[in-house]
Amino acid sequence: MVAINNIQQNPIQTVSKIPSQQENRPNKTASAAAVESILSSTSINDSKTLLQEGNTHLRANEFDKAIDCYKKSIELRPDYVDTFYQMGKAYRGMEDYTNAISSLETYTAEKNKDTDAIIMLGECYSDSGYFNKAKAEFSKAITLDPANDLAKRNLKETDNLILSCFAPEKAMKQRQEQAYSNLSQALKMCEKYLSPSYFKDMGDLTVCFDKTAKLGGTSNIAQYENTKQKISVTDSYVYAAPEIVTAYLVHEFVHAKDNDPYTSVREEQDAYQAATEFWVKNSDGINDPEMDYAANLYKENPQKLANRVEEIYKLRDPKIAMTSPNHPKKGGKINASALTQLNNLNAANAYNVIS
Repeated sequence: MVAINNIQQNPIQTVSKIPSQQENRPNKTASAAAVESILSSTSINDSKTLLQEGNTHLRANEFDKAIDCYKKSIELRPDYVDTFYQMGKAYRGMEDYTNAISSLETYTAEKNKDTDAIIMLGECYSDSGYFNKAKAEFSKAITLDPANDLAKRNLKETDNLILSCFAPEKAMKQRQEQAYSNLSQALKMCEKYLSPSYFKDMGDLTVCFDKTAKLGGTSNIAQYENTKQKISVTDSYVYAAPEIVTAYLVHEFVHAKDNDPYTSVREEQDAYQAATEFWVKNSDGINDPEMDYAANLYKENPQKLANRVEEIYKLRDPKIAMTSPNHPKKGGKINASALTQLNNLNAANAYNVIS
């Protein structure tokens, strides 16, 4: 399962003040002020265009192109700090944490209540080995938003990383116990939420926390590997609330139920809908940026979530089929051999990893 997450801009009005003693007589000063106002307005519009272009590149994981746009936008309008936030995201996508930290520090110095940015800054500190700075940012985010699970799990993860520097065996044991406890609770929730018949065709599955594949520049939150009969949740979620882990497992169980190496837009839409419906009913006040984003789209209109999923997966794989063996457009089960005709003569792709 991959992450699926607009930027609102507040227009800045340029005001040119002409001294009162010159108001009644046209002169070069008034003319120059008018020209300056027009040029300033043009710069703002150009800056917005570059920011939007950068965001388009960022959504496509074209980080170099995004950063180039953001730099040019900042040259025209250095006062608009939201551009620094977007640039921080792009640098982080490139794993250039030094520049990501610099960009995010500039942003959070002014927007000091933006928990998403504060958490991202903390994550960049942690990835750079500055664990105490990371803890400070995560603690700040929790103070601002006590229900924010991303901040809470990052704080616990950082504590474990600090412990591993002094007592690696103790830190590893602590982490393993947490992983086992979390998965046990999550699997019980899955069994309670999904009917027993749901698991009928899956066969034996391994479910674990593990490193996940990096597709499109970002590691999967969770994934299903048919050849290994394995569902993995990224090991960065060991300290996540079990309800969050459950939502991602429900998503992957939709893939595992097919027991085949194919996925499609329709299958991904079904998987996201199942996970989101679980989250809407069981989140119990927990805040998680990815699941909350999906839930907000779903609550507004389920088709909005479906459209967003289609957009993301077609961006990741332009050749992805619209249907797959157990997910045709009109109900019923079909054979993989029939997919060529169903997908406008484009043969279905087999995937080593389905996310």
